[in-house]
Amino acid sequence: MFGGSLDQTNAEEPVSAMDAAHSANAVLRAYVQEHGDRPWTPEELGELARLRAEWTAAVRGVRLEIRPVSGPVNGSAVVTAA
Repeated sequence: MFGGSLDQTNAEEPVSAMDAAHSANAVLRAYVQEHGDRPWTPEELGELARLRAEWTAAVRGVRLEIRPVSGPVNGSAVVTAA
């Protein structure tokens, strides 16, 4: 296994969702950079898929705060407000 686990069950201090996402991203980037330009083996692709899944799970744990708006919202105001 490349990198560390995002499992927080044995962590001494809780890790924020944002920290977990940044950590997973760093591990994924390091794995790809270390791999370089050579062809991917099936085992390496499996590890890449696992790291991507960990990153995706970590990112999904990050919640963006949605700001409340006053009055009706429609059309381009929705895109502008987001």
